[in-house]
Amino acid sequence: MVISFLSSILIWGAVAVLIVRVLSASGIPLGKSRAVSILTADKSLGGGFEVTKADTAEVFGLAMAFRAAVFLISICAIYIFKEQEFSWKELLNTYLQWDANNYQRIAIGGYTYHTENGDFTTLAFFPLYPWMIRALTLILRNEIVSGILLSALLYSGACCYMYKLMAIDYSRSSAIRAIIYMSVFPHALFFGVMMNESTLLFMSMATLYYIRKHDWVKVGIFGALAALSRMAGILLAIPAAVEWLEHYEIFGRVKDGKIKEAWKLFYSKGLWIFLMLLGTGIYLFCNYKVTGDWFKFLEYQDKYWSNGSCYFGTGIAGIFERAVTETRFTRFAIWIPEAVSIAFVIAALIYGLRRNRSMYAAYLIIYIIINTGLDWPISTARYMTCAIPAFIFLSDFSERHRWTEPLITTSMAVAMGVYLTAYFMAKQIL
Repeated sequence: MVISFLSSILIWGAVAVLIVRVLSASGIPLGKSRAVSILTADKSLGGGFEVTKADTAEVFGLAMAFRAAVFLISICAIYIFKEQEFSWKELLNTYLQWDANNYQRIAIGGYTYHTENGDFTTLAFFPLYPWMIRALTLILRNEIVSGILLSALLYSGACCYMYKLMAIDYSRSSAIRAIIYMSVFPHALFFGVMMNESTLLFMSMATLYYIRKHDWVKVGIFGALAALSRMAGILLAIPAAVEWLEHYEIFGRVKDGKIKEAWKLFYSKGLWIFLMLLGTGIYLFCNYKVTGDWFKFLEYQDKYWSNGSCYFGTGIAGIFERAVTETRFTRFAIWIPEAVSIAFVIAALIYGLRRNRSMYAAYLIIYIIINTGLDWPISTARYMTCAIPAFIFLSDFSERHRWTEPLITTSMAVAMGVYLTAYFMAKQIL
C-alpha cells in the first residue's frame, strides 16, 4: 500500500508538472505566481555539438566492438560453467532462451508455424524482429546467427542515433556517457541475444531523434516501425505530440485566433504522427488473419503468460513485495532487479523533469505507467533497457556530479556480467 501510494504521488505529480510545462510552452499564459515560474522555468542545458559522418561511423564501430566483446565473454562463461562437451550448434542453441524460441518460430514459418493446445501462441509477439530475421536468414542460412547479428547491428545503430540526438542539446561527454550507461545497464545483455530489445531501441531512438529534428514524415515512418516492434512503440506518439504542441505553440495560436495556422500545422506536420498507428494496425491484422480476432494476442498473453493489466501503482507495489517475500532465487533473479530498475527510472524522471525537454519526460512517464501496469511483471527490468530518457537524465546528473560516473558505470557493468552469465545458464533472467 505504501509503495503504491508513493509511486502514485511521484508519477501523477510528474504528470501535473508536465501538463503545466506543456501548456505554458504551447502558448497558454498561466500567470506569474512563484509556483508557476518554478515549474515552467527554462532549464535549457545550452549544450550541443557537431556530429560528422566520421563521428557516426566511429560510434557504430565501437558499439559493434562492444557487442563482439560481450559475445566473446558470453562464450567464455558458457565454456566455464557448462562442464559437458558441446558442439557449435549446441552453443548457438544456448541463445534460444525464453522468448527467443518464439521469435525463431515466427521467423521460420510465421504465426501459424507453432501451436500449443491448438492456440497460435506466437501471436503474443510482435512481428518486425522475426520478419527481419527471416530476411537475413536468406543470406546467413541460420535463424539464430541472424537474430544475434541483427540485434548487434540494431543496437549499434541505436547508439548512433542517441549520439546524434544528444548532440542537439547536450555536451559530447554527456552523449558518450549516456551511451555507456545504456550499454552496461544490467539487463542490456538483451541487446546482444535473440530478443527484440534492440529492434525497439533502434526504432524508438530514431523516432525520438526525428521528433527533436521536427522531421515529421520520418517520425511517422520510424514510429510505425517501433509500433510494429512492441506494444510500447505506439507510446512514441505522446512525446511527438508534446514536441509538436510546444515547438509550434499550437495553443497560443488558437488563443490568438490563428486557427488556420494551427490547422495547417496539424495537417502538414502533426498528421504524420498518426502514421504510427499503421504499425499497430499491421500487428492486429496478423491476429485477425490467423484467428479471426483482431485482439487475440490479449487472450494468449493472459492465458499463457498471466500478463493481464492493472493500475501501475499496484504493479509496482507487487514487485517490491515480491522482492522481499519470494524465494531467494527468484528474488535475486527477477524481483530485486525489477525493484531497483523501477526505482532508478522514477528517480531519473524526478531529477530530469524540469531540466530537460518535455518530450523526454512525457515519454518516460507513459513508458513507466504502461510497463509497470501488469499483473505478473516478470520482465520489467528488461523493458527498462529501452527507457531511453532515463539514461539521458542519468548522464546529465553525472555531468553535474562527475564523482558518480565511475561508481555508476562499474556497478552496472558488474551486475550485467552476473546476469549475463546467469542468462546463459538458463536461469530466470527474463
